[in-house]
Amino acid sequence: MIRLIGLDLDGTLLTRDKRLTDRNKEALSEAWKRGIEVVPVTGRPRSGIPREVTELPFIHYTITSNGAVTFDRKAGKAVRERYMTVPTAISVLEKARGDDIIREYFTGGFGFHDEKTRELLRERFGKTPVIGYLRQSRKLVEDFRGSIEEVREGIENISIMCRSPLKKEEILGQIRDIRGIRIIYPWPTDLEITSDKADKGEALLELGRMLGIGRDEIMAMGDGNNDLGLMKAAGLSVAMGNSDPEILQVSDYVTKDNDHDGVAEAIRQYALS
Repeated sequence: MIRLIGLDLDGTLLTRDKRLTDRNKEALSEAWKRGIEVVPVTGRPRSGIPREVTELPFIHYTITSNGAVTFDRKAGKAVRERYMTVPTAISVLEKARGDDIIREYFTGGFGFHDEKTRELLRERFGKTPVIGYLRQSRKLVEDFRGSIEEVREGIENISIMCRSPLKKEEILGQIRDIRGIRIIYPWPTDLEITSDKADKGEALLELGRMLGIGRDEIMAMGDGNNDLGLMKAAGLSVAMGNSDPEILQVSDYVTKDNDHDGVAEAIRQYALS
């Protein structure tokens, strides 16, 4: 019997235009009424979770920044944190420099960047639904290096976006041997870097242990590279129809894509039937 569902957001619960459909919302509500804990498990920071998700009355926990932070919304505090140290984050960011490189770090549930990166993000995402998410979850700093040196609690995540796969590979070659990091490949031109102890799957399993829920009672859904750990950890894993090939290979089942209510179909078929 499924008692905990971990759901990726982008490419999974949300449509391509970043909406939560009525059918998906109804399936989540039905799962909650059956006593199933529903948890967003996302690469986004906490401030970037859409309000239509956080306003659902049954979202008690969130797992954000690729497994770096598990947050108890009722208690208003993190119950699990797996951060990069500031020196490690600086080492990564110093090797990812360039006039056309987007660089951001995440701490305290927000992303931080300088004016140059803000303009590059507007250029890349200004005419897409992503721009609303960026406005909601990012803060501007004048001194990028100075601001990260002032962080006290640690760094949740780093995002690096390049114009070409070739530039991404060049940066990857420079950071690959930095100790204490895990590298994620969300897009052919982009990298995300977390602590090597941050993982969506382990975060979900640990939350399950806190709630007295075993692995065999956990269902996970995802679509991309940062969901690999999540899918491998869960007792039952369901890939979206739009998933990367590597996710399809490790998943138990495949549902419809994120524009055709794949989450609702999977919940009704595998958790509620």
